[in-house]
Amino acid sequence: MSAMHLAYRIAQKVRLVYWRIVKPRTHGVKIIAMRDDRHVLLVRHSYQSRDLFMLPGGGIHRGETVMAAAVRELREEAGCVLGAPCIHGEFFSSAEGARNHITVVTGSASGYPKADGREILEAAFVPLDALPGNIAPATLRRLIEVRDHLPPADSW
Repeated sequence: MSAMHLAYRIAQKVRLVYWRIVKPRTHGVKIIAMRDDRHVLLVRHSYQSRDLFMLPGGGIHRGETVMAAAVRELREEAGCVLGAPCIHGEFFSSAEGARNHITVVTGSASGYPKADGREILEAAFVPLDALPGNIAPATLRRLIEVRDHLPPADSW
């Protein structure tokens, strides 16, 4: 493990302790970016649940719109461009301590995914109808909703 990856992991542990004590309100975005061939972009992080594939995403900066954050996060995490973004749903999670408001944005993806090597270990398009077994449960729930044209669930 590189020193940079170790720093990300330590920072994540500190953030989780802070969240459990302070319980801040956070606003984030997750992106379901798909190609025309029904492949969806998934990532593996260097600092949390490294063995699980998740949706790309991150925090919404002060003064930034949800759509701008989705476009930025997809570009930063995977080097891809998000087209025709629209909101799938809004969710709330307090599982990690923070009061996390998550907006899931869907859209088309263009470009070739490339992990940034710092925050993201792997970024790849996978078939929506043949998802990997090592996928985060919330990611799987959101992908099933989109794949099967279901309304967003009440919980993350």
